[in-house]
Amino acid sequence: MNISVDDVLHSALNGLNLRQQVTANNIANADTPGFKAQTVNFEDQLSQAMQESNGNSATFAAEAQPVVQQNPSLSANQSQNSVDMDQQLLIMSDTTMRYSAVSQTLAQRYALYNAIVTDGKG
Repeated sequence: MNISVDDVLHSALNGLNLRQQVTANNIANADTPGFKAQTVNFEDQLSQAMQESNGNSATFAAEAQPVVQQNPSLSANQSQNSVDMDQQLLIMSDTTMRYSAVSQTLAQRYALYNAIVTDGKG
């Protein structure tokens, strides 16, 4: 089975959802001594999976998994906490906008499918 646009959109939503959860966890632990902020990378995996799956939907789904990692670019403060609240709030805002855009695109695609299946009467 070939990779569909819907497969890519669903994978993007999964990655954005995980990024939102990780960012919320970072914000919740902003005052926790020794806490190390994490990031989610899924765009690289998504792009690579699209190139390497040879159109196979199952291979794509297995390879397009988001990766959670500690953010190496952040420096720790006096309490050895690496959460930068300004950066986390920016990431949260950006992720929310991206999630909204992708989910709206998916909703429009489903509305189109519904119109096709019901011959515009649905």
